[in-house]
Amino acid sequence: MFKSKAFLVLIVSVFILTACSSNEIGESKDVAQDKIYQSYSISYSEGNTNAEVFCQFKFAGSNGTTLVLNSPSQLQFDEEKLNVDSSAGSGAFYRIYKPANNFFGKHSFIFTSTEGKKLENTFSFDNFKLVNTPATISKKQAFNLNFETTALQGDDYIEVGTSNTDSSFSVTHNATDAGNFITIPAKELQRQKVKELNFEVTLYRNIPLQQNTAEGGKISIRYVLKPVKIKLAD
Repeated sequence: MFKSKAFLVLIVSVFILTACSSNEIGESKDVAQDKIYQSYSISYSEGNTNAEVFCQFKFAGSNGTTLVLNSPSQLQFDEEKLNVDSSAGSGAFYRIYKPANNFFGKHSFIFTSTEGKKLENTFSFDNFKLVNTPATISKKQAFNLNFETTALQGDDYIEVGTSNTDSSFSVTHNATDAGNFITIPAKELQRQKVKELNFEVTLYRNIPLQQNTAEGGKISIRYVLKPVKIKLAD
């Protein structure tokens, strides 16, 4: 029995290690350019001064070795060339911070390979907010948390979670769900003993690349709103 458990722990550990992204660093000149995976992520939390743009290039897939782009290969964000950086946890990456107050609108990444081939991918960073949020809600019935943003597409979704409560929960709203609202079930409200809930709302967008290598890639956006407090009435 002990050997079986030990073997199970070993298998799980191997799975976790292989599922995690690599933090090893290589050079793009040493790999086939069509095997470079492009990863672009944009993160913003409401109220912050800046939005973060974080980019990585990886060999042979999303979990592959991170790459330093060797000249003439480079990455430009909105026509500005980005410099490489690295860390023990993330490997090689390209990052820039942009003022949030004028970040809304269209942006572009241009990745140039060592062969001089340019791949341009664009996205739009759109406003996201809650509207008509009630100050108080009843535990006895479901309620809708209304939001405004451009239409969700594909794998986009909004997640609503709770904090500072004795019985936390989360609810998601997907692109296929009707309406610009997230329904909070009455059963979740009825479980609460606190008199007030903190709702934490995050928008996740996953944008397909318009121009990519055979290995593919992604653009992902994470937009976090300030927590919202709503009182609970019996």
